Amino acid sequence: MQTGYILDSLITAGLGNRYDSRKTGGVLSGMNQEDWEELWHYADLHQIWGIVGEGLRHFPDIKIPENAAERFRQAEENLAYQYYYMLSFTTYVTDLLAAESIPCYVLKGIALNAMYPREEMRKLADADVYVPDRKDFERADRILRQRGFMYERGFADFHSGYTKQIGERSCLLELHWRPCEEISDRDAERAVTEIYGGLPYAPDTCRVSGVMVPVLPPAEFAFQLLLHMLQHFVHEGFGLRLLCDWSVFWKEKGSGVPAEKFLSYLHRTGLEGFAWTVTQICIDHMGLDKSYVEWLGGIDGRTYRESTDMLYTDIIYGGEFGKGEKSRMMIFQNGSSVLVSCVRAVHHAMKFRFPRACRWIPAWPFLWGMTIAVFLKNNRRLDRGETGEIIKSAKKREKLLKQMKIFG
Repeated sequence: MQTGYILDSLITAGLGNRYDSRKTGGVLSGMNQEDWEELWHYADLHQIWGIVGEGLRHFPDIKIPENAAERFRQAEENLAYQYYYMLSFTTYVTDLLAAESIPCYVLKGIALNAMYPREEMRKLADADVYVPDRKDFERADRILRQRGFMYERGFADFHSGYTKQIGERSCLLELHWRPCEEISDRDAERAVTEIYGGLPYAPDTCRVSGVMVPVLPPAEFAFQLLLHMLQHFVHEGFGLRLLCDWSVFWKEKGSGVPAEKFLSYLHRTGLEGFAWTVTQICIDHMGLDKSYVEWLGGIDGRTYRESTDMLYTDIIYGGEFGKGEKSRMMIFQNGSSVLVSCVRAVHHAMKFRFPRACRWIPAWPFLWGMTIAVFLKNNRRLDRGETGEIIKSAKKREKLLKQMKIFG
């Protein structure tokens, strides 16, 4: 089977973009049981069952093996169940905060689902709500706890986690006080702080199943999606699902993004190469029309052309958040030694695992030791790669950082 071609074609069809139906139908009709297993493997690895399944709906005459058809049917049923639960949960949270006059934005989540051809076809795991003012954030924390939300320890240093029982399901909320994790590059971190810290509360709105939810203005929405991809890229990596999100956003909302403003955000953070590369992959592999991303012409793509194939390969084999490769855990920053990069990774993991204790600097050496001990224990339990393999993988992926000139 032409794995790359058929996967790209079904994603393109599932997203409602233009594709070669005759060629794709011909490849599908010639697939055997092993080929269908391989297609399912990649759909599952990237958690895009609903998108690939939607693509298959464009070929009703193709006889899909019964076991493959049942897998996609069951996955789509679970996605629909998941979507309506998270729709109810997310709007419950935003209504709760609105009633207390706490300004907030919905990040990603149901707002992105609304941009897909069918809202239920995108996987949802939690609700992300951004409260930009720290005092409002602390007030929101108190209100949530009073309403029975259970605080979860061990979350990232830029958001808090809470669970809430809704009917038979326990739903997860990530309450953000900033749009992404802290960026290691000082200039980029300063720029992100200025962009979102100086943003007046004037939310755009998104209609989701007839309900209006507050979201970031278009340029800041787009930039937050890019920062989210970057956040995963510099650790385990990200999969095709985030690229699908990027594609549907620009198709549905691209006309509302001021090109000069968005380009200025990329320039200030040193992310022109990263933005150009992920967007070009969407054009090459997912049928995104260039007319939706006019800002792309403001970047000299010749500098980054090589990076598209490199990053696409990294994404395909890494899967959703690096699950496809055992040794995927981090990436070395440009010019950093192995020691510096490992120390940075340990420090980041320490802040993630001990968000309160890490505020006391004298405790850092002890917390670093605890973090390393937990890492080694989990590495054996989860059968992750050996330390040498992790370092080798990180050095290999560092070439992508250099090729895309991230932060520089």
